[in-house]
Amino acid sequence: MKNLNSRFQDKSFKKTISTKDESESPHKRKRQTHSDKCHNIKFPVTTVMQMKLRTYCKQMGRIYYTQDGQALSQTVFNTSLLQFGLHHIEIVDWNQHYKDTKTYMHTMLKEQVHQTIGGPYGLAIQKQVSERKVVVFIMASVLLWIEKGGSLEKILQ
Repeated sequence: MKNLNSRFQDKSFKKTISTKDESESPHKRKRQTHSDKCHNIKFPVTTVMQMKLRTYCKQMGRIYYTQDGQALSQTVFNTSLLQFGLHHIEIVDWNQHYKDTKTYMHTMLKEQVHQTIGGPYGLAIQKQVSERKVVVFIMASVLLWIEKGGSLEKILQ
């Protein structure tokens, strides 16, 4: 029986496979990461901590607007608190109780800031705890600092 497609009738037709390794190509370079690359870190919160974070975010939302005129989101607020805690590491209490509550909130840290937490010489390695524990300890310490008279406006400058 004859095939309708003449291509299949030719026995010499074979699929050629390139044996050349593409990684050896001189034009192939390692891709650079974007300067605005962010890392989403979700951290467990207790109901009290979640309530405090949401309340402070609502209070600041009346005052602070993003550059494009939108209201302050919870993730942006959490990220600002975390960055403040990283810049004022002396207020952090590293001997807190940690429990995974299965209720999470998020932060979006830039690549360079994330390296201070989870990089090869980051706080997680130095303190021998996970990145989430570092974030929880910093967030809880900053909330305690606010309750003791710290200024929210100072954090969001």
